[in-house]
Amino acid sequence: MNHGDDWEYGINLPHNPLAVGVARGALRLMLRAHGLGELGGTAELLASELVTNAYVHAPGPSCLRVKRSEKWLRLSVWDTSGEPPRVGAPAAGAEGGRGLGIVAELADQWGHYPMGVSRAGGKLVWCELGGP
Repeated sequence: MNHGDDWEYGINLPHNPLAVGVARGALRLMLRAHGLGELGGTAELLASELVTNAYVHAPGPSCLRVKRSEKWLRLSVWDTSGEPPRVGAPAAGAEGGRGLGIVAELADQWGHYPMGVSRAGGKLVWCELGGP
């Protein structure tokens, strides 16, 4: 594995609807800087859904982490809610409720786990592009 291609960034985000756009823009810059602009559209959509989910369902701040290995790009969002994410079928005509369905469809893998006592509890929701 070429460790020059491995990197990780983290962005602390306030509980603010503008955080979604900030996260997308930062991710776009990261991917372009590392020559991965072709992943931008899908990765930005996935990050948007994860950050939006954190904003809608958690009362506090969140953190987007972006990690690249030789084999995959992982996006993860920590938030202050201990409730596990749910993929649901939104009611007809509903404006929201499709985010995790989009993540499940577009990501090669995704999941979540509770954070316990670290970082004030909460949970981490992650997804990967590439990989096994």
